[in-house]
Amino acid sequence: MRKKWSVCLLWANFVLAVLLFSLAGPARADAYQLVSKTGSDEIITQGAVLQTVRMSTVEGPLNVYMLKADLSDPYLKIDTIIGSDGTLNSNQAVTEMAKRTWAVAAINGDFFQINESGRTIGLAYQGGHLVESPAQRTDMYGFGLTTDKTPLLEIFGFSGQVTAGNGKSFPLSGINKPSYLVMSEATSDTDALTLYNSLWGTTSRGKLPNLTGVVEVVVKNGVVQQVLTDQPGVPIPADGYILKGHGLAAKFIKENLPKGAKVTFTYSVQPQGDKLFAAVGGQALLVEDGHLPAYFTQNITGRHARTAVGISRDGKTLYLVAVEKQTADGTVMSIGMTQEELADFLISAGVWRAVNLDGGGSTTMAARHLGEFSVSLINRPQGMSQRRVPDAIGIFSTAPQGKLSGLQVSGPSVVLIGRSGEFGVKGYDEYYNPVNIDPGEVEWSAKPEDGSFRGSVFTPSEGGTFTIRAELGKASGTATLRVIGPESISQLVVSPAQINLEPGQSVQLSLQVKTYTGESFDLLPGDVDWTVDSSLGSVAAGKFTAVNNTVSGVLKADFHGVTATVPVTVKPSWVDLQVSPKKDSDISLDGWITINFPAGSLSEKTTIRLAYAPAPTDLAAGLSVLGTCTVNPLQGDTTLEGAWDLDWQYSKDVITSRPAILLWDTATQQWREQPAEIEGDGEIRTISARLWSFGGLILVEDSRKAPSFKDTKGHWASQAISRLALSGVAKGFPDGTFGPGQPITRAQFVSLLAAALQWPAPENQPSFKDAVPQWAQPAIAAAVSRGVVTGYPDGTFLPDARVTRSEMAVMINRALNIGEAEEASYKDSDLIPAFALDAVDSVTEAGILQGSNGYFRPGDGATRAETAVAIDRVIKWWAAQ
Repeated sequence: MRKKWSVCLLWANFVLAVLLFSLAGPARADAYQLVSKTGSDEIITQGAVLQTVRMSTVEGPLNVYMLKADLSDPYLKIDTIIGSDGTLNSNQAVTEMAKRTWAVAAINGDFFQINESGRTIGLAYQGGHLVESPAQRTDMYGFGLTTDKTPLLEIFGFSGQVTAGNGKSFPLSGINKPSYLVMSEATSDTDALTLYNSLWGTTSRGKLPNLTGVVEVVVKNGVVQQVLTDQPGVPIPADGYILKGHGLAAKFIKENLPKGAKVTFTYSVQPQGDKLFAAVGGQALLVEDGHLPAYFTQNITGRHARTAVGISRDGKTLYLVAVEKQTADGTVMSIGMTQEELADFLISAGVWRAVNLDGGGSTTMAARHLGEFSVSLINRPQGMSQRRVPDAIGIFSTAPQGKLSGLQVSGPSVVLIGRSGEFGVKGYDEYYNPVNIDPGEVEWSAKPEDGSFRGSVFTPSEGGTFTIRAELGKASGTATLRVIGPESISQLVVSPAQINLEPGQSVQLSLQVKTYTGESFDLLPGDVDWTVDSSLGSVAAGKFTAVNNTVSGVLKADFHGVTATVPVTVKPSWVDLQVSPKKDSDISLDGWITINFPAGSLSEKTTIRLAYAPAPTDLAAGLSVLGTCTVNPLQGDTTLEGAWDLDWQYSKDVITSRPAILLWDTATQQWREQPAEIEGDGEIRTISARLWSFGGLILVEDSRKAPSFKDTKGHWASQAISRLALSGVAKGFPDGTFGPGQPITRAQFVSLLAAALQWPAPENQPSFKDAVPQWAQPAIAAAVSRGVVTGYPDGTFLPDARVTRSEMAVMINRALNIGEAEEASYKDSDLIPAFALDAVDSVTEAGILQGSNGYFRPGDGATRAETAVAIDRVIKWWAAQ
């Protein structure tokens, strides 16, 4: 996590993250609730141990890694690692820092400016040399180690002075400091004189953003070489330094340090600056005398990855601590800690005094495992990858190369009976530092001796717990191996648990064994013996292949006497229907989907295939696929002469919202709802649709909210309008209205009728003397091809003319082919045109068009609301036939 300051301490014109500054006591937020805790220790080198603590909490898993270094060990050295090349010029990942300096372990150090310069905020000492002076603040603690290995966890101070050859002097504010906020709330560059040497990097800071009058002095061998004002940075001499001043400091430079002038400087760091060997800056004091301090000088709230350094009461043990926070693939691996929780944890671990270091994405720990020659990353960084940081605290071994003392054995901790385990070995000396060995000279053995070694590969013959032993001369090492035998297995699990295939198809089988203790282990195809009737199919390389006919039976798997059976059904995922044009033809697929082709729906004999199909993935939100199928002729040139019927059964518990049948329209490349009705009120219900096309079909549950319009609330036709809008038959206007009282034209009516009955557009377009709107052309062409509409004797269609109720009756009757009906009795029957008399009788008896107050009003036009109700009734009548 980056350094964060409160509003009262915001950087002036510098890009820094925000550190919450608190002078209140440590807020005791609810700590994590511990469920269980385990720990393990691993020797890194003589005097250094890596302790891993894994906790289970109510909030989730929590991992903490702690390096414990014995400061009294003569072969153990603690020092700061700086940057990628020993300077602050560029940062580096902690693992790379450790590898470059041959450290046996390391952890990230100070807070730093992640954007402006990448340099640290606090102090840094390396090998007894000052790299960077402390910040001029009284709320930032640091860690230091003297040359006699005395640890210091204090607020470090700095004082210095620059003296010109004429005897005039000016206070030195710092050495190799980036911009930061001093306690006066001003930036550290204001009125300040700062020194930069080659440990800063290759180039001076030069002109500063938002400050003018910045003067830099190039000093070499104690003599001023250049005086530059508001100029870009210049190279820092290897045998000299740069003095940078602003305000009063710039005035001092200009008056007392001209080119050729002599200049000297002195400084001191408190406490014990003359004895410091290693040091890094930090933030708040976390632990004071084995307790929480009265308050945190700064507090970064929330649970984060965190880094800390602490010491024991006797000052002999150094603790370097990394708290992990990590989420991978949506799974929380470690929840992190608050600053208060970290302090409590350190106290429980026996830490007497501790300081918070940089955390969040910077928290990184590296350590060398026993027998290894290089370090490895120990924690999982919060940002998934290591962040480059400016400094780290390193642990080094100064022990001489010793003789081979022990062997570190690595390999599997558990294997299944029938499997082999391959083991590796590495050597270390009496100081726990790595020793090169020849693995081929290692002798291997196991206790008990129920198994055999081939080189370093062990094959057990029985289940149980084995001690694997490696020996080379007088050195040896062991590892524990648990072998899962049949006596430990509670269940053999085969997936899929039930197999349904088409003839000749194959399916890959996966297997697992489960133990009585709840463990699961994957099996390989060769681990089990299969028993399968040859009439059913065959198993090879873990894949079952069905025979080429319809059959059922079982597969049997055997793993060292533990068995499992799998029911197998082999049958086609389709059925074929032989359709005769002179009689009704129907067929069912597994009893759930039935298709019927009435006599006359096809002009010639043909074969129709009803088959299951993959579910589409591109449906609108709110539509859930419950089943998919295709209905297609095996002869591609088959033409429909009439509609065919589809019945699709479903459980009422599966669909709680509105069911619908959708057909894939190849012309428009979209799914279109088909006119349908629901039948039955029991556990199993049927949705029935009448269709004019072949192709892909899906049964969906439509949980979308029915569309509503600004001007239809409470309207007598609102329900019919909503149903048509939901199914895509009717639409409103862009302003959110439907216009129920607006008149409807001939083109609009024909388009609604075609959409309601889902007529596919024919290839040929009819020819009228007047222009037909492009949007209505497919519907009018479909209506003309079905004899539903013909146009006027003069060869016009008059698409924009208002449709009359008589014309609506004729078009609806022709579309539905309702048939003969009793004569309708209307007071204005004598006004009904002769061409519409039979049609009015039919649509009246069908309940699609009704008069009002005994009048049919044959010459009146229809409103959009009246038309919506009529089209809604058309859909219901059509689907019910």
